[in-house]
Amino acid sequence: MPILFPLTLIGSGFLIYAVFAGATLALPIAAGLMAGFGSASVGLSPLLSIVVGTIVFMGVIALGRFAALMLPSQPARAIPILLFAIPAAFTGFSVASAFAALAGFASIGVALIAGALTGIVAAHRLARPVS
Repeated sequence: MPILFPLTLIGSGFLIYAVFAGATLALPIAAGLMAGFGSASVGLSPLLSIVVGTIVFMGVIALGRFAALMLPSQPARAIPILLFAIPAAFTGFSVASAFAALAGFASIGVALIAGALTGIVAAHRLARPVS
């Protein structure tokens, strides 16, 4: 019985980490979901719709990283980085606001800080990908 509390904390911490990690990929996830649901509404099978959504998800990430790394000027590189960072910041703000409400305090400051950090992480992932 004493092991349940630490395991619950570890599981909750991992869940929060996974949600914020997904929030940094807001634009590719949204594009993949739109492609998957769009292909399903056209009449493709569910498995093929999942494949289409996954390909679009990975394609958006690859295109964004390629554009952020290969464009010649710094202002041109900022455009794809902002295209990824702004939706991530809004998603991080929404996630932090929801978690704050679940925890019992509705603080706009915590949500603003989490949104800013999520946007910064998304921009950093795109500008300096792991080699």
